[in-house]
Amino acid sequence: MFLKFAAAPISLFGLGCRRELAALLRREGVGKALVVTDASLEKLGIRQKVTDSLGEIPFVVFSGVCPNPTLENVQEGLALYQRENCNFIVAVGGGSANDCAKAIRVMAANGGQLQQYQGPNKSQVRGPFLVAVNTTAGTASEVSRAYLISDEQARRKLIFKDDFAMPDIAVNDTELMLGLPASITAQTGMDALTHAVESFCASNSTEFTALLAENAIRLIWKWLPAAVEDGQNEQARDGMALAQYLAGLSFGNAGLGLVHSMSHQLSAVHHLGHGLSNAVLLPAVLEYYCTAAPGVVGRVARLLAPAECEGKTPEEADRLTVELIRSLSARVGTNLPLSELGVTRESFDEMAEKALQDGCIGTSPAIPDKAGVMAIYETIF
Repeated sequence: MFLKFAAAPISLFGLGCRRELAALLRREGVGKALVVTDASLEKLGIRQKVTDSLGEIPFVVFSGVCPNPTLENVQEGLALYQRENCNFIVAVGGGSANDCAKAIRVMAANGGQLQQYQGPNKSQVRGPFLVAVNTTAGTASEVSRAYLISDEQARRKLIFKDDFAMPDIAVNDTELMLGLPASITAQTGMDALTHAVESFCASNSTEFTALLAENAIRLIWKWLPAAVEDGQNEQARDGMALAQYLAGLSFGNAGLGLVHSMSHQLSAVHHLGHGLSNAVLLPAVLEYYCTAAPGVVGRVARLLAPAECEGKTPEEADRLTVELIRSLSARVGTNLPLSELGVTRESFDEMAEKALQDGCIGTSPAIPDKAGVMAIYETIF
């Protein structure tokens, strides 16, 4: 069996681990950093906590990243990188900052238009050294070679998967996550659960990726409610940081599925946050799998509630999986209808069309037709 597995060369974990960065970077002989972040992390002082750990290494800050980073964000960041003669990049944030930084890295080394690098391994040069400091426990972008950038004009998310986009150092410092608002904790946590469940059920899943996904699912089930209920719970934050990292390793190598292909359209068309989009879709898509791919999702229930699964048929285990995940989503406050999130029925046709063209759908255990995708949107409207 052939197996290719991609991961960041160095990963740092734990409270205050960012303070190891300066020593690691000195070994790399870096010059000046472009720090890529967003306005909220700048305002909260989280960016400064990271740059303080760089010691004497000079840097310039680009804090213009949108929640769903755009082609314009990438161009603005790249222009600053070039104007300031930077030679490496530090991303500070969740998936938005990390994805934008990856795109800047590819463009800095390869030139042209970002759109030409869509798909797998389209860049030719690795690009500048990249540090990805994760401030949420959800996207795992810090340990993934994938990145997504919004084309606002086309109302579409562009998907890239490139070995040369993989960060060189991934940082999960849970000190930066303490006090994260409950809503963000819940949404990013459900994002991580979606990564784990989709990669566990993906057609490209292997024994290796399944082991990672299984442990991620168990950890999220255990620690997400505690992290939402008490943002200062260090043990819960550590558990979620590890869980989302494991989920990232799993989906980065096994692929995702229908939840993400539909979720990307909610973000591109209606500007919904990625984690929340995944959270509202996950139970509905799993319910579709119960009929279209019986027996696939029931394995999740056997991980989370083995005693309850005793004597159950595969179909009953499938249904239990949906019930368990829906109950977790309700507990953390992400089980919301699309009608309350500004989504309109009129957009279903456009979103369904684009979902079926999305790069994540290829590893889905079952793929509906356009009417089927629209029906799933309708069930959560």
